[in-house]
Amino acid sequence: MSTAVALAALLGYAVLTAFVEERWAWSLFQAGIFVLAGWRAVRPARFQAHLALAPLAAAGAWPFVQLALGTSVSRAVTFSAALNWCTFVLVFALSYETLRAPEVRRWFLGVITTFGMLLAFVAVLQKYSSGGKVFWLFQSGYQEGVLGPFVSRNQFAAWVELLLPAALYMATGRRLRPLFGCAAVVLFSSAIASASRAGFVLVSGEVVVAAAALAARRAAPRRALGLAALQFAVLAAVATAIVGWQGLAARWESRVPEAVRIDAVRASLEMVRARPWLGSGLGTWPTVYPRYAGFDAGVFVNQAHNDWAQWAAEGGLPFMLFLAAFAVLLCKPAVQSIYGLGTVAFLLHAFVDYPMQQRPALAAWFFALAGAAMAWRNRRTPAYDGPLRGTGPGSLGLAGGDPAGLQTPGAAAPSRPLQR
Repeated sequence: MSTAVALAALLGYAVLTAFVEERWAWSLFQAGIFVLAGWRAVRPARFQAHLALAPLAAAGAWPFVQLALGTSVSRAVTFSAALNWCTFVLVFALSYETLRAPEVRRWFLGVITTFGMLLAFVAVLQKYSSGGKVFWLFQSGYQEGVLGPFVSRNQFAAWVELLLPAALYMATGRRLRPLFGCAAVVLFSSAIASASRAGFVLVSGEVVVAAAALAARRAAPRRALGLAALQFAVLAAVATAIVGWQGLAARWESRVPEAVRIDAVRASLEMVRARPWLGSGLGTWPTVYPRYAGFDAGVFVNQAHNDWAQWAAEGGLPFMLFLAAFAVLLCKPAVQSIYGLGTVAFLLHAFVDYPMQQRPALAAWFFALAGAAMAWRNRRTPAYDGPLRGTGPGSLGLAGGDPAGLQTPGAAAPSRPLQR
């Protein structure tokens, strides 16, 4: 449990300081992860790894290959990216190893969901009252649209996408159901307030898929699930009316940035054709892009607005394939766990924006939730996991005297004497 507490604290720190441009804020998080991994390595318990760690570790080693072969156009930038990917590998490994125990995983999901609800609530208040200042204190360089520590609406929406399925999942449990139900409503409405178009589509899809998955599992009677869905819809509509949907509607009508996005993706494909195997070096896309730009947009284009295309341009096709293999291994347990649906939405968001770039804290959250989703798959019993365990057909929880779903696999329920 101590490792889970430390991991949750480090993730909270990382997102709260995501707006800090100086290197020290992220370096402190990296130091914390390396210390935590070192402490776990010296413990006597045997470390267990998931198959998905192999392609992710290969991706983490790839920038060192670029540095060794001298193919990066900026060694310093690629070395910094290499340290970032080492950090992501360790976050995933720690999350998977630490959260294999159902009770620890449930605690972790409850903590980050509650934290997410509070930060999302503050972020919406800040958007309408801070004049672009982060937490009403720190200058962000923008006059509006700053949500909590996020200066990008799309990155905030991507972070919400990670947490919303976890809130919906926790709301199906017997403990603190109203709290997690409120968390789901707050997170959903904050995504709408962010005015991110991709974010709105993806969080709406998450709600639909999560509801369908819960119904398919028969986690509760259909009437109860229908009533819960109706309650969520009503509360979400009220919350949306409060936070405002006008900004999102205006964004749907706007087409100004699309030419820049399309050209960035086109240029990325040209970069891949020029260096298909080793790329230009991780982190170097902003440096290389001007050579391939189709026109002068009058602004600094810092990312490709498509993480997959940018990965292929910077790391070459092998690097992108490593991450594609990781994504394939992730999808099944992510969907089955329900709370991991956000990682799939996050990867889909990466096709139209750059949630993995610029703010490494956001990527760290993704890999932590990915590890949690993979941990769900590490089961020795077909019984449902977490708050859903002990429900549905053929389960042992309610019938076996384990309504909390915290019995160890194979443990028998305590016998009771017959009452005459």
